[in-house]
Amino acid sequence: MSYPPKPFTHIPDTQLYELIEQYPLATILSSSSATARDQVCQVPMLFDRDTASFVGHVIANNPLVQQENNTIKLLFNGPNAYLSPNHCNNDILPSWLYASVEVTGTLELIKGHTEQLAAMTQLTNHFEQGFDTPWRMSKLNDKMISAMFKQIRFLRITASQLIGNFKLSQNKPMRIQEQVIASLQADGNTNMAQLMRDSLHTKIIKHAQ
Repeated sequence: MSYPPKPFTHIPDTQLYELIEQYPLATILSSSSATARDQVCQVPMLFDRDTASFVGHVIANNPLVQQENNTIKLLFNGPNAYLSPNHCNNDILPSWLYASVEVTGTLELIKGHTEQLAAMTQLTNHFEQGFDTPWRMSKLNDKMISAMFKQIRFLRITASQLIGNFKLSQNKPMRIQEQVIASLQADGNTNMAQLMRDSLHTKIIKHAQ
């Protein structure tokens, strides 16, 4: 028997990308030695689908700075929720719903000032979306930018593998999945309900082909 079960890992790439983009805070695992990934950092990362790469920045003394050209792991966690038997008239056992994407990639440092400025501009423009008055890098003069860049380091991580683990009751009958979705929606857990709805929709389309 494989683990995680195949229904939880056969996830279309588009769904993996969407989770990463909606939940960009990555837990990054790296190694201080050749034997163990014992360093853990949390870094918001901006994902580029076209190049399968991530851009972010960390404080200058972050241990990730010592991982140039090394392979590291990133974990992106989406919504999660307790699955109660009450969600579907006692037809299931207590469990937990969750979705995550594990990325394996190679880290490089972005070193040129022009590239660093482009990366910082890209990051701020993206994460400032949704504000009525987005903050822009143009508010800083050259001296302020230089001072800031002395304190941080810019990372680019190029992915070699993305693996999804979406435990969304895909192994349960469609009737139960629909009951769980309706119950989650009624309870206000709209993010998990929508994720399950998207998963079920993908499954229906796949079976119809």
